[in-house]
Amino acid sequence: MELDNLDSWNRSDGLLTRADNRRLARLLTRRAHADGLAAAQKNWAGLGARGPALGFDFAIAEECGRWRECGSYARAYGDRVFDVEYRRRDFRRACATWGDRISIVLRDRGVTRRGVDRRC
Repeated sequence: MELDNLDSWNRSDGLLTRADNRRLARLLTRRAHADGLAAAQKNWAGLGARGPALGFDFAIAEECGRWRECGSYARAYGDRVFDVEYRRRDFRRACATWGDRISIVLRDRGVTRRGVDRRC
């Protein structure tokens, strides 16, 4: 199960806190595991080692090469990181730096069947 928008606290105009989002993540990962599903942390690189402690099994990052966040995910999850890059230059940089440690794919933003689909 992919849990996205874990950083919604920073767009909530003060209605949510980081702690609220961490508590929600813990509830959702427990539910996923109870249903026999793995739980993926989606984005929020700043969660760091707290991600696995909250029950996440792996991470899905969008543009960690572009934003230079791949190391945060790799430190927390080792090789259980799946990164999607949308710009060729970010894909090349991510592959050069992290391609031997994490899974990196270049896709078109529409993730279309005939669109770009390269891996390093």
